[in-house]
Amino acid sequence: MSTNYFILSKNRTLEITNNDNNDYVEFNNKNVYILPSNNLNYYRSNGLFENTLIEWCKQFCDKNKIFLDIGAHSGTYTISLAPYCKQVYSFEPQRLTYYTLCGSVALSNLQNVNCMQYGLGSTEQCGIQTLNIISDDGGGSTIHARDNVINKEEITIKTLDECNISDISLIKMDVEDNEYYVLLGAKETLKRSNYPKIIFELNNMEVGEKTIALLKEYRYKIHLISGYSNMYLASV
Repeated sequence: MSTNYFILSKNRTLEITNNDNNDYVEFNNKNVYILPSNNLNYYRSNGLFENTLIEWCKQFCDKNKIFLDIGAHSGTYTISLAPYCKQVYSFEPQRLTYYTLCGSVALSNLQNVNCMQYGLGSTEQCGIQTLNIISDDGGGSTIHARDNVINKEEITIKTLDECNISDISLIKMDVEDNEYYVLLGAKETLKRSNYPKIIFELNNMEVGEKTIALLKEYRYKIHLISGYSNMYLASV
């Protein structure tokens, strides 16, 4: 079964029975990205964030295998790469950001995407954690200490090994200084999938050194991605 959706918007100050000035937006065979409006000028000028990197990632997707989007945000990687994979598992713990991810998936009519409203980490991190929100667009939210926190939210953390996912061809990981802990909780999953390629971001080099050391322990080689100062590819 496949259902196409449209958007109906109504004036929130009027009664629900009032149909004056209703707006209807339909999408026909398009990828739909629900994005934070505070970045609208950037999107108008440049398109999606990391669009060249997303395009580059297509070569690591496999129609017979799974893509993991860990720290999916509103789903730009998920929506763009889903047609090139058997299944996508997208992990996004922040509530409103997760809702935009689900909305993008539904409006894009993607049947092979599984949206998970929890974060990933190590066994010691499992359970309820406090997510520190540092921006209006949901970017940069982390369970680690920050000085510029504008809000807080309780989220659930699990390990990737708990998810029992196999046949992974590519992992994208953007988890704001929790990369090392995600990998600690992913040891069996990586082994079971014969060590899939991992695209990941590192902004804190103290955390980065631990992350890279652990990946090397897992047999990976680390490559800085050309054109980026903080994006890496791990491959065996």
